[in-house]
Amino acid sequence: MPRPKATNTRYDGAENRRLVLEAALSVFSDLGFAGASTRAIAARAGIEQGHLAYYFPSKLTLWQQVIEAFAREGEAYLAAHLTPEMLADPRQAARQVLPGYLRSYANNPRLTRLMLQEFSVLSERHEWVVNTIGKPVWERLRPLFQALAGAGALGDADPEIAYFSMIGSALITFGNPDLIGAMTGADPLEAKWIDRAIEHMVGRVLAPT
Repeated sequence: MPRPKATNTRYDGAENRRLVLEAALSVFSDLGFAGASTRAIAARAGIEQGHLAYYFPSKLTLWQQVIEAFAREGEAYLAAHLTPEMLADPRQAARQVLPGYLRSYANNPRLTRLMLQEFSVLSERHEWVVNTIGKPVWERLRPLFQALAGAGALGDADPEIAYFSMIGSALITFGNPDLIGAMTGADPLEAKWIDRAIEHMVGRVLAPT
C-alpha cells in the first residue's frame, strides 16, 4: 500500500498529533527503533518532516511519547477494576481482572510487539520502559499474585514466576500475529481465538492446588 504524501498542512492539532503517534507506532514496531527514521514516520503520517521535528525534537522523544500514549491502557484498566477488597477472594479477582488486562495486549499488537522488542534488549530504552511501564503494572498486580500464592492458587510457583510467565506469554502471543498466522494458519486477530488464548493464560496462572 503506498504511503500518503507529505502535505503542507501545519501540524498544530490533536488530530495531527494522533496521526503522528499512530504512524510512529507502526514504523517503530515494523522496523525497530534503530531501523525507524523520522523521515519515514513523517511520510507515514502525511506531514512534513520539519513539522514533526518541531513538536518531537528527537526520535527518542517521539518513541517515548508513543509508549506513553498507547501503553497506559492496561495500567488504567487495573486501576479501575482491581480493588483491595477483591483480594479476599483472589481466585475470583483473577478471573474478573486478568482477562481484561491481557486483552490490552491483544487490542494493540503493534504496541505489544514494540514492548517485546524493548523488553528483550538491554539499553537505555529498556530501562525506561521497565521503570515507566513495567514496574507500575507489577506493583498493581503484585498484591493479587501474592494473595493467589497465599491461597495456594499458584501451585508451586512463586508470585513473580506466575506473573512473568503470564506476561511473557501475552507479549509473545499477541505481539506476533503475523508469525503465528504464517506458521499455523490460525487467525490470531480473530475474537474467539483471542478469547481462547486469554482463557489459557489465566488458566495457567490458576493452577490446581
